[in-house]
Amino acid sequence: MNGKLIGYFLLIVSSITASVYASHIPVLTRGFSISLLVMIFSIWLLRRRAASAADITDPSGKKARFDFSGTLESILKALEKLLERDEPSCAEIHRRLDSLIEGQLFDFAQAREELLAALGYGPFARVMADFTQAERTLNRAWSAAVDSYPEEALDSLKLARELFSSLSESLNKFQKERAAQG
Repeated sequence: MNGKLIGYFLLIVSSITASVYASHIPVLTRGFSISLLVMIFSIWLLRRRAASAADITDPSGKKARFDFSGTLESILKALEKLLERDEPSCAEIHRRLDSLIEGQLFDFAQAREELLAALGYGPFARVMADFTQAERTLNRAWSAAVDSYPEEALDSLKLARELFSSLSESLNKFQKERAAQG
């Protein structure tokens, strides 16, 4: 059994136990106190596991870095491939956007703290504002495809491609500026 599972199990059991002990009047302090200590331990265990998962290293011993530019290029290639077909079906748009939304878009958003550290606050805020706009547009295309509105889905896909292209250019510019600063 892994530490994350144990942490969640202890947290649930200690929460229920603390509730039972706290429901009595007067509060049964010994059982309640022990339950609180187990809760604190389980939260510590879960946070420790989350921190160690975030510190993934590559074989050379350096911290793995998320490839923001590469991810945006991959997203753009997927959109280009989807749009190169004359008129993709709503089912195809839906299926392909599912994998993008659950894959690269999710990964990009999850790595935002690394992006903040890499760019600084001002450029980070501009990149993430552009990213969320492009992501919303892609979600709009997905929604239109699910609702069987192919024209709206294609229009949103084309706009999303433009937004992601602009985002990619901005990100590359900010990364070059940051690298030039030292």
